[in-house]
Amino acid sequence: MPRPPALSPRRTPRQDRSRHTVERILDAATRVLSERGYDGASTNRIARAAGISNGSLYQYFPNKDAIVITVIDRFADHLADRLGAQIESTMDDSWQEAGRALLDVQMRLFEEHADLLRVIVEQIPRLGPFDKLAALQRRLTDLVRVYLLVNRDAFRDDLDVDAALWILAETVGTLSIRYVLDRPPIPRERMIDELAELVIRYIRG
Repeated sequence: MPRPPALSPRRTPRQDRSRHTVERILDAATRVLSERGYDGASTNRIARAAGISNGSLYQYFPNKDAIVITVIDRFADHLADRLGAQIESTMDDSWQEAGRALLDVQMRLFEEHADLLRVIVEQIPRLGPFDKLAALQRRLTDLVRVYLLVNRDAFRDDLDVDAALWILAETVGTLSIRYVLDRPPIPRERMIDELAELVIRYIRG
C-alpha cells in the first residue's frame, strides 16, 4: 500500500550532501524520540538536535510523522540486516541451535534499542498501517520461512507452513518485545531457553 504524501519524505536525496543531511535528521529524530517520546519529539527539537534550521528539515520531510515513519523503516532495516547476517552465519548448524541463536540476537537487538522500541510499540498507534514494526514483522516472517522450508522434514507432518510463520512471528516477536519493555523477573538466558522450547515443541509436535 503506497503511503499518502503526508507520511512520505518530500524527495529522495541523490547527492552525498543531501543524503548526509537526511541521515543527520534521522539520527537526531531517533535520539529525541528515545529521550522524549513521540509527543515530545517536535520538528523544532529534531531540527535543533540535527544542527539544522526548520526550513532545511522541511525540505526533506513535510511533518513529524513522515520523519517518525522513516525512523521506523530504518530501524526495521537495521534489525533485518543483523538477523539476516545471523541466519547466514548459522546455516550449517542444526536448526535448533541456529534458531536459538537467532532468538538471542533478536533479544539483544531489542535491548540495545529499548527506548526507541518502547516509543514505537506504545506511543505511535496513530499512524495507521505504517506504525509499529509491521515492516520488520514481514522481514522476520521471510527469514523464519527459510528455516521452516530447509528443515521441513524434521517437523510434524501436518504443519501448515504459512500458518506457522504467522503464529511464530507474532508469538515470538510479541513475547520478546514485552520481555524487553516489561523486564519480568526472568533471567535472560532462561527466557531464550523457554522461547526456543516453545518453538521447538510447536513445530515438532
